[in-house]
Amino acid sequence: MRITAPRFALRRRCLRAIVIRCILSFLVLPFGAQSQTVENPDQLLQRIRKRMLAHISQLSNYTCHEVIDRLARPTNSGRLEHLDRLELEVAFVGNEELFLRPGEAQFREREVHNIVTTGTISNGAFGSHIETVLSGDAAVLRYVGESKADGHKTFRYDFSVPQVKSHFLVRHNSAEGIVGFKGSFWVDAETLDLVRVELKADDMPSYVGVSLVQESLHYKTMQIGRAEFILPRNSQLSTSDRSGNYSLNMITLEKCREFSGESVVTYDGPARGASADRQAPQR
Repeated sequence: MRITAPRFALRRRCLRAIVIRCILSFLVLPFGAQSQTVENPDQLLQRIRKRMLAHISQLSNYTCHEVIDRLARPTNSGRLEHLDRLELEVAFVGNEELFLRPGEAQFREREVHNIVTTGTISNGAFGSHIETVLSGDAAVLRYVGESKADGHKTFRYDFSVPQVKSHFLVRHNSAEGIVGFKGSFWVDAETLDLVRVELKADDMPSYVGVSLVQESLHYKTMQIGRAEFILPRNSQLSTSDRSGNYSLNMITLEKCREFSGESVVTYDGPARGASADRQAPQR
């Protein structure tokens, strides 16, 4: 199963490829130390939107080492089995995620499921649909209130994106369909930096063969070159198909670094324009 917002495929023991495409990273910018008030949740949301767009506009090219532990629970089994551990190099170039196996010389414009062809695999290491949620009118947002999340005092908003405005593409074998999704995000009450994002897609077309996709991303400050970025250092992706197969990917980013002058990035096809680069990630 492939999900292009996640993308995946399930097979008998190894859940057949789920590919999640979610692209988002945040550059940490200076911000006042005073906590934000919540007297007007709409104004607070506008400040969060503005901060997110500032992050994205100052995002530079970088690469990270990605470690993926893949687990699965086949139908009628009560045990969650550890299938394998994958290690990939992931580059974020021109708002695209590029992948290669450690030891390979060049990044190429290819999707992760072309490198890892079995099991559940995700290209959502750098983020989720939070950009879609905050940067346009696709999502309906509701302020929930103050809360604690991952050791932070936070503000929480719930969101939902209907199918008609969604770019969440789910693929299972040869079937695919766009689905709506919903979830929540938490931002630090002082800095308005992203702390956590959780999303779920559970209203799938029956012909796709997927019943549920869930993703949880936990953001931390990471030093890349001379700058600090807020990245989802740890994330989890879980999926279920209509036959009862369940998969879980546990993903960690580490050893992030800037591209140097000696880095080589090779594209298999002609360069695409900015409008293509800014399309919402696929899964």
